[in-house]
Amino acid sequence: MIKIIKIYLVGILLLVSYQSRLQAAPMNYKGSITSMTTIGKNHSSVESSYAITSKDSLGIRAHKIKGRGYQIKSGGIFHLRKLMRINAINSQTNLWAFTEVGTVSIKKNSKEKRDSYLSPKFQFDYETKRIYGLISHKFLRVGHENFDTSKIEAGFSFYETGYKKIQPWLILKAKNTNSLFKKVEYTPTLRLINNAIFMDAGVTTDGDPSIHLMYTF
Repeated sequence: MIKIIKIYLVGILLLVSYQSRLQAAPMNYKGSITSMTTIGKNHSSVESSYAITSKDSLGIRAHKIKGRGYQIKSGGIFHLRKLMRINAINSQTNLWAFTEVGTVSIKKNSKEKRDSYLSPKFQFDYETKRIYGLISHKFLRVGHENFDTSKIEAGFSFYETGYKKIQPWLILKAKNTNSLFKKVEYTPTLRLINNAIFMDAGVTTDGDPSIHLMYTF
């Protein structure tokens, strides 16, 4: 899985030479392709999606996460729907709905089971040129197991820049995944946005580094 993600990451970086548009959102304009990858100590994922309309996107995703004796690998297809967008003069507010279906492998105490899953997710985000906030909750139930994930993110930009210049942000992320972690995971993160590239690099308060890269073309 890690090898595949590294190859995928290199492929994304090679596309940087092309011009495109990017907003800090899971989906952009009709006809765009958004690819992203996340690499961390306990989790990694890779996904790519195509915007079939200005409000709908279809994609594929592979994910791996471990914690408290669990090792979970999943892969599936998803539909992303923009339920609401409010554009103001200096801000943007979005409400998103993700619906993912696929297969999952759950390994614990040398026992492994495979199953199918249906995983809905809702995300609300608000952003100005200097302030950012996000709340999301993902439902993932497999048999009697509960792996729901809740996230809260908030931060600010150091200064306002032009579209073709790098804009740095400082973001604090808080995440909790049921059954896998005993406590909420806090990650101070440096975010860089420049034209087609969206990158997060952070280290949790326990010292675990992670990187997230998104590219839209």
